[in-house]
Amino acid sequence: MEIKKMNNSEIKSEQVSTREFIKSIFKFFNFLGQNWQILLIALLLGTGYDTFKNTTTSNDKEYTGQIVFHLELDGSSGQNQLTGLANTFGIGGGQSQGGDILASSNFGAIVTSVNVFQNAFMREVKMGDRKDLFINIFVDSSDIKRNEWAGNFFSGPSAYSTYKFSKKSIYDFTPYENQIIGDVYTKLNFATELVPKENSSLFVLVGKTTHERLTKLWLETLMLATEDFYKEMKTKKTRQLLEIQSSRLDSLSYLMRNNDKKIARLTFDLPNVVDPTGPMKQQQLTRDNNYLSNQYYTQLANVENLNRLLFERTPIFTILEPVRLPLTIYSKAGISTRINGLIALFSMIIVLSLRKSYLEIMRDNQIQ
Repeated sequence: MEIKKMNNSEIKSEQVSTREFIKSIFKFFNFLGQNWQILLIALLLGTGYDTFKNTTTSNDKEYTGQIVFHLELDGSSGQNQLTGLANTFGIGGGQSQGGDILASSNFGAIVTSVNVFQNAFMREVKMGDRKDLFINIFVDSSDIKRNEWAGNFFSGPSAYSTYKFSKKSIYDFTPYENQIIGDVYTKLNFATELVPKENSSLFVLVGKTTHERLTKLWLETLMLATEDFYKEMKTKKTRQLLEIQSSRLDSLSYLMRNNDKKIARLTFDLPNVVDPTGPMKQQQLTRDNNYLSNQYYTQLANVENLNRLLFERTPIFTILEPVRLPLTIYSKAGISTRINGLIALFSMIIVLSLRKSYLEIMRDNQIQ
């Protein structure tokens, strides 16, 4: 019986504590409702302050541009008269491979890849009267110095903002340069997007920065870097094979010249020298010369066909709508305004709660 009484008392105490907790919550919201004028004033003051700050001191505006283009990867290679030659050399493009890195399904990921971006950063470009690497122009013309590299309460401005890149391969970057490249890539990757145009085979490359001419320059530079990447990857096997075949053509040309010299010397010496084997040597050299000539012209035809195949396999980028000034301008004030208004509201709630608790404690002390 005593155990049952103890259990019942514990249950009742838990019910009382839960009831008191719920009652305290309602009292707290009732308290906030009684002070709604103060909370509203705090919200309006926070929002008004940030609105004033954004309209008077903030000059960061985003300029958005776009390029509409068409990419022809395979062209008419399936119907080309050089398809047989390509298949003979093992570089035929008529068949479709699901694992092909240059497939159209991978195009968006390739355009915004680190490799393509870094090659764009290392391109020499011109903006106004300044001619420099794109990454140096971007660092000086964008807001990265004022935001990402500006420092904070705990650390000063980053030394990245004073570093200047020189022309080099993307594979020769130092660890320090890779850190700078990483920050610039993160910023531009967030500001760049490739969107397929609805109901068409066209693509729209969209970019935005805080500098109008910089946005235009970035989109044009990225397009050139993407085109170079596709040309290099799409024609890689053909160029390697062309190099081998051209080297063989040079070897045959050397052998032909050397054989022609031997024939000329033998023809000159034969009437003046009594050599029973002379006519036989001349016949052998003539036969070798005919063989080398046939090999040379066959190889020359192969090299010419490979050059034509190289042209056929080069992807074609057709720009339908280039970037045109002036660009669309967007303001970045909206989000920060709402955030500062909410910060002011919650700060006032904390202040009122502390004041209420302090007054209750002082009242209890006076009663005692």
